Amino acid sequence: MYLKKFSTLYFLLLLWNNLFSQEIENSSMIDSLETTTEQTGREMFTTFDISYSNDEGNTDFQSLYYGFNFVLIGDLGPFKDTEFLFDFSRTDDQLDGQPFTDDQALTLKFDIWANQRFSPFLFLQKSFDNTVGLKNRLNYGIGGKVGLIKGLSISYAFLAESETYNTFYGYTDSVATDYYVYTDSVWYGEYIYTDSVLLDESYYYYENDPGYNTFVYTDSTLIDAWSVGTDSTVDGQTYTRTDSLDLGGKNNFFRHSFRPKIKLKLFDENVVFDYRLYYKPKVDDFEDFLLEHELKVTLSTFYDALSLNLNFTNKYNSRYDPNRNKNKGVANLYDMNDQNLTIGFEFMF
Repeated sequence: MYLKKFSTLYFLLLLWNNLFSQEIENSSMIDSLETTTEQTGREMFTTFDISYSNDEGNTDFQSLYYGFNFVLIGDLGPFKDTEFLFDFSRTDDQLDGQPFTDDQALTLKFDIWANQRFSPFLFLQKSFDNTVGLKNRLNYGIGGKVGLIKGLSISYAFLAESETYNTFYGYTDSVATDYYVYTDSVWYGEYIYTDSVLLDESYYYYENDPGYNTFVYTDSTLIDAWSVGTDSTVDGQTYTRTDSLDLGGKNNFFRHSFRPKIKLKLFDENVVFDYRLYYKPKVDDFEDFLLEHELKVTLSTFYDALSLNLNFTNKYNSRYDPNRNKNKGVANLYDMNDQNLTIGFEFMF
């Protein structure tokens, strides 16, 4: 909340300075901003996205997404050639009244000497994703980026992380209870009788009561059959749980974050290709890691502030990979891969 207020206040003060502190003849707001950018070596970009849809009838689906992105590039006080990023996004979808997509992410980054060969940075991210049982994740740390060749760079960050997952249990001890398949049995049946022979036509219960005939049945159709087992073979086992381990809850630990990135500007900068790969293992267990792919392709339109964007993300969590996680109960809770493809327009001002 304080960061959002600080960003808004800073923007208003800077706008006031641009409009009234610079002596510019025949200036408009746009001209003032452009002139100030040239004098201070500073640029700002703000992007706001929002979408809502509602389907009712055969499909009951509601979708809400909104995001805000603020980037400041240039000189900031004593810091030269810096980049400050504030990025927030929220997705809240419901299908048939139940949560379908429910995630949120807030990212802050302060990058010193952003366009130099070497650039140190500070990083903070707070997020949750209820669709994979992640109630809260907070990570922050320090790192550095190194430019290799044109458009290609690699960065490393050391992160302190706190994550909270839904509480669930993995059983660590049990008592086996066997069940059997029968290999020999005595059969019993239920029949519907279709023919009979009169056995005694003068049979009666009491002297004054009408007579009751008795029959012996000579033909029938089997309508139900069952058996009583007299021999058996063990066919499987069921278990009664006697001990368990809480595999959810809150954990604090440290992560490495390795990120190669390639960013290319093509066709007179009308096409921007930006691909990033994040590999984030725990410091004490490299078998427990996150792997994230991010691809963004931006196409300029006839209007400078409007662009066509293609965004693709793929996120892998080894926590839910049965081949890596020995506790199959955890591994089978959610899919280990999550991916998203979005195509839309972006307005920048």
